[in-house]
Amino acid sequence: MPLAVFILIFNCVAPFVRALGRKARKVKPQPLCADCFYAHVQYVANGRRAISCTYGGAMRPMKLDVLYCTDYRARNLPLRTGAIGFVREIAQAE
Repeated sequence: MPLAVFILIFNCVAPFVRALGRKARKVKPQPLCADCFYAHVQYVANGRRAISCTYGGAMRPMKLDVLYCTDYRARNLPLRTGAIGFVREIAQAE
């Protein structure tokens, strides 16, 4: 008899404890790749996303959330113009 009462109480209280646990979780921040110029982002109906990095011409799926990237470039910045790499200034022609 005491076991049956314990199971009944547990079955009544467990859903409330689970609901409190779901509410207490913090929302994961958006990964850095979601705003990157080189990212190919696919959004799924259930709120998940699949991100692939296209830096260097190849498409690499990102299986983890990136916090820091040396090749990050914001989508809303204008295209880069000018020399790339280590080149000397070219002297103006007269």
